[in-house]
Amino acid sequence: MAVAVAVAAPDPAVTTSTCAHCNREIPSSNIALHSAHCARNLQKCEHCGDMVPRKHMDEHYDENHAPVNCSRCKQTVEHELWDLHKRMQCPQRMLACQYCEFELPAVDIFEHQDVCGNRTEYCQSCKKYIRLREWIGHELLLHGKTNDNAESSSDRSMLENEDGAEEREPAHGFNHKQLLLTVAIAGLAVVIGSILLHKKD
Repeated sequence: MAVAVAVAAPDPAVTTSTCAHCNREIPSSNIALHSAHCARNLQKCEHCGDMVPRKHMDEHYDENHAPVNCSRCKQTVEHELWDLHKRMQCPQRMLACQYCEFELPAVDIFEHQDVCGNRTEYCQSCKKYIRLREWIGHELLLHGKTNDNAESSSDRSMLENEDGAEEREPAHGFNHKQLLLTVAIAGLAVVIGSILLHKKD
């Protein structure tokens, strides 16, 4: 737990001196006492430059700068990149299939979606079986539907077939917005990864 050191706003009428240890402006009448206390009790963090109580330096480092071991992929990640890693880079982070919403590790999701997207569902409008990967384009091109005006699983969970029997509507559970979001996130991850790799080089 990092301990913040409160600093009072300097009075412009008071003559100040710069502490050689923490580089703060201190009233000249207190500089000797401050400098002795500061040098004895505070230490400048070499990673962020913050002045931290010496007794809390290890704790400060562990919480703010220490590399993190990812429990999913077992990689050691720089602390500053940890949030990015666990949200967008870890190959073992869990992602939902855009067709069936089943969650799989990111490293396996594309192969799964390649197979899952080839499954077919029955289109009530044209009485044909359509691949899930082609479902959105099929509805837009042939039936003039968008996800805003087409019936969805949240509007109805059962459809009636020609014999009057109830038939479950497609359970692929994806929509155009999810597809665009997936593509956008993947593109952003590639750009950020390229920038970080370029910086390291």
